Amino acid sequence: MRPVSSSAPSPEPAGPDRPASLPAASGPPWLERTDRWLRRHPGRVDLGLALLLGIPLGALSVSSVDRDRWGWAAVQIACAVLVPVALVARRAAPALSFGAVSVLLAVSELAPALRPDTPFLPAAALFPIALYSYCAYGGRRAALRGGLVGAAGAVLITGRWLAQATATERWQADTVLGRLLLLGFLLAVVAAGCSFGIFRTVRTVYLATLEDRARLAESEREERARRAVLDERARIAREMHDVVAHSLSVIVSQAQGGAYVAASRPERAVQALETIAETGREALADMRGLLGVLRADRTGPAGADPAAPAAPAAPAAPAEPQPALADLPDLIARVRAAGVPVELGGSGTPRRLGAAAALAVYRLVQESLTNTLKHAGPDARADVRLDWTEEELTVTVTDDGYGQTPGPGGGQGLAGMRERAAVVGGRVCAGPRPGRGFAVEAHFPVARS
Repeated sequence: MRPVSSSAPSPEPAGPDRPASLPAASGPPWLERTDRWLRRHPGRVDLGLALLLGIPLGALSVSSVDRDRWGWAAVQIACAVLVPVALVARRAAPALSFGAVSVLLAVSELAPALRPDTPFLPAAALFPIALYSYCAYGGRRAALRGGLVGAAGAVLITGRWLAQATATERWQADTVLGRLLLLGFLLAVVAAGCSFGIFRTVRTVYLATLEDRARLAESEREERARRAVLDERARIAREMHDVVAHSLSVIVSQAQGGAYVAASRPERAVQALETIAETGREALADMRGLLGVLRADRTGPAGADPAAPAAPAAPAAPAEPQPALADLPDLIARVRAAGVPVELGGSGTPRRLGAAAALAVYRLVQESLTNTLKHAGPDARADVRLDWTEEELTVTVTDDGYGQTPGPGGGQGLAGMRERAAVVGGRVCAGPRPGRGFAVEAHFPVARS
């Protein structure tokens, strides 16, 4: 359903208020469930990652040590086992985890038990993960510190492997070139780990900012909607004041006339009393409906104290006659002049409608045609029907426009329509028509004679 503007028909621009029902983009259900589980259990994820990578890399590390030097080999094997263990705390304690991994790999690299053809312990392949985690979760200066430690480790590995070469091979071109390529590869891995960590941090901050903005926008929308409802209720109350004031004026004038002719023409006095009773019943019914709507928000604006003294009322504007059913042709003529072809039709015999109900019908047609004028499109047509029965009046306003306009809804006219109809015991339903266009249908009870 679209909210409908409550202003009079005019070419004044307004934001779209027929929100499209666009399906929310989502992935497969199993993927969403997996993502939720991973987010809820980060510790289990880190433990699984450590086991998944630590077991094969530990086995490769055992096969990469020189077992003839069993003492140093035991140290390196212990380092290979403890590196994935330290990785389990990569999110809970990123600095401690990264420091432990760096120290363990440095010890394994300095221990003289690696084979000559092995530049580093295979467990060192876990270092980029530790570096990424430290840069992502370790704070503002984590990327700088982690990058320096990684660069120092790359130089240490390259220098140790170069020192293992014989004196004659150490300065040969292919040996130097191979060590430089190894150094470049290790520095690239360090740079990649730092970059991914920084990207993750920036992305987290960006998403948090978007969530804050979304919450703020939702709060502002709710506040605008609440203010619009209060403004509409205040407008209904002002119009109802005019209706009831008119009814009381009729009662006073009829009472005065009845008192004047009571002695000479009693039948006219009886007629005046009947008019007074009928007008009083209508005014009482209108007031009951208005109070039923306004009591839905006794506290007024959020945070207002119902016991607090009311603010001084603004000076009353000069009273203007309220529109009624007889003014609908003029309203439709103005809409036609604005460029929207409108047809007025109906069925049944018109019956008497209370002043408040007649005003509600006029406002409903006005707001519906306003929405057609603003949002139905340049070639739209509209139809207004008043169908009378013995018990109610059915008002139908339809158009053949877009039906739904993409964009966020911002109008509160539909809520105003419903509240106006509720005041006089009516009801309103609105929504897109099948295929194309939009329809507003309302039912108003006919005054009993």
